[in-house]
Amino acid sequence: MIKCFIKYEKLEAVREKLFELGVPGLSVVDVKGIGKPMGQMKSDTNTVVPQFHPCVEICIVLENEAVEEVIDMLVKTVQTGNLGDGKIFVLPVEDAIRVRTGERGTQALY
Repeated sequence: MIKCFIKYEKLEAVREKLFELGVPGLSVVDVKGIGKPMGQMKSDTNTVVPQFHPCVEICIVLENEAVEEVIDMLVKTVQTGNLGDGKIFVLPVEDAIRVRTGERGTQALY
């Protein structure tokens, strides 16, 4: 599973690229986050309290063989070099079940 947090303005470009790569589906959630480490937020004279910033969480479940290609595309599509470009996390998925049919594993993804 790939979970990534990106800026809203990159969502449509990412969606188009994901389906060009044949990703079976994705989920999107509006979220707020603070991504800059707290230690970097302090100045010598004042403590700055970080603020939440709106972003989008995208969740994609796919076969292991496709993970690196999707990660490469995500980085190329959303990277600006500025703070707030986002984060990508890769997590293991033990199983997938399509509720309608009872299919499991890879069959449940497509």
